[in-house]
Amino acid sequence: MDSALPDDFRCPISLELMSDPVILCTGQTYDRSSIQRWFESGKRICPNTTMPLHDTRLIPNYALRSLISQWAQAHGVDLKRPAAGRRGSPPSGHETLQKLKQTLETLVKNLGNRSAANQSVRRDAVREIKALAKENRETRLRIVEAGAVAKILPLLSCGDSRTEENAMAALFYLSLDDDNKVGLVAEGAVDSIVNVLKHGSMENRSTAAVTLTSLAMVDVNKATIGGHSDAIRALVKLLAEGDSRARKEAITALYSLCFYDDNKKRAVMAGAVPLLVGSLINSAGVPDDTLERPLGVLNMLATVVEGRTAIGDHWGIMGTLVRLLKQGTSRSREHAVAILSSLCCNSKQRATEAREAGALEHCRQLLDDGTMRSKRKASALMKALEDCAAPEDCSFIKTWFGGMKDVNLRFSTDSTNQ
Repeated sequence: MDSALPDDFRCPISLELMSDPVILCTGQTYDRSSIQRWFESGKRICPNTTMPLHDTRLIPNYALRSLISQWAQAHGVDLKRPAAGRRGSPPSGHETLQKLKQTLETLVKNLGNRSAANQSVRRDAVREIKALAKENRETRLRIVEAGAVAKILPLLSCGDSRTEENAMAALFYLSLDDDNKVGLVAEGAVDSIVNVLKHGSMENRSTAAVTLTSLAMVDVNKATIGGHSDAIRALVKLLAEGDSRARKEAITALYSLCFYDDNKKRAVMAGAVPLLVGSLINSAGVPDDTLERPLGVLNMLATVVEGRTAIGDHWGIMGTLVRLLKQGTSRSREHAVAILSSLCCNSKQRATEAREAGALEHCRQLLDDGTMRSKRKASALMKALEDCAAPEDCSFIKTWFGGMKDVNLRFSTDSTNQ
C-alpha cells in the first residue's frame, strides 16, 4: 500500500497533514489551527486565492476529515502529530508530461473498449486511472483533459463490480480540484453518481455520497445537484438504510448541499428530519462527536419554516436538545442551542416546551462557558423563554438578565439564524 501522504491532505499553509480541515467562504480548505494563526496575525485574505475575506467563519470539511482519518488509521499515523514525508511533486518537464500524455491516451482508449472479450483490459485501465488520479492536482487535470470522464461515467454501472468500484473512486479523486468540479457536473456526472447512490453496492454508494460532497463545494453545483430529481432523496435513503460509514457520508453530503436554501426544503420533503432526530434520540452509547453531524444538518434545516415544523413536531426532540446542551461536545452544544433558538424564537409553543424541558438552566451555563456563537444563541433563546414564561418566572429571568447586561450588549439577540 502506498504510504505517501496525499497532497490533498496537506494544509496549504503548514504543508502538514490536516487533523481538523475547515473551509473558508472562498471554498478553500485549511487546517483549523493554521488558518486561526493566520487570522491572529491580522491577515484577512484567503492564503490560496488572496481574495479579501468579509466572512471569517470556519466550516468543518467533514468529508475530507473522514478521508484523512481513514488514511491515518490505515498507515498508523497519529493525527495529533505531523506526518512525516516529502511533499509530492507534480509531473514536470517536457519529457515527463509527454510520457504522461501518451499513457493517458492509451488508457482512455482502453476505457472505451466495450467488447466482452476485453473486459479485463477495461478493468485494468480504470484501475490505473484511479491510481494516477490519486497522485496530484496536475495529473488529475491531465486526466480530465484527455477525455477520461466521458469514458469513466458509463463504467459506474457496467455490471462488473471491480470496474464499478475503481471508476467511482477515480471520479471522486478527479472531483477534488476546484478546476474540475464544474466541468464534471457539466459532463453529466451528477446523473451517473445519483444512479450509483440508488443502485450501487454499499461501498460505492458511500463513495458516491463523498463525491457529491466534493462537487458541492462549488456554490453553483449545490443548486445543480439539489435540483436533480433523485439526488437528495437518494441521500436520505442511504441515511436510512446504509451502514455506519454510508450514513456518515450521507449526512455530510446533505450538510454541504443545505448551504443552498432550496435544498433545505428538499431535504425536509425527502424525510431527512425523522432520521436525523431519531439518531439523536437513540444515541445511547454513541460517541459524542458522532452527533455533531446530524445536529449540524438539523441546525441548517431549522432556518426554514418547513424544517422547524418537522423538527418541533417530533416527539422527544426538546428533551434531547436540552440534554445535549448539558452533555454534548462544544460543537454539539453550539448546534443544539442554535436549533432551540430557531424553534423557540419563532414559536411560543416551542419556547414553552423548551422551558419545561429545562433549557433555561443550560442557557445560563452556555453564557458562562460557551463559544461566542453559543453565547449569542443562548442569549436569544433566553429572551424567547422570558417572553413565554409565567409572570412569577419572568421576574426571575429578568433578574438574571439584569446581572448579564454586559453579555447582552456583546451578543445581539437580533439574529436567530445562521
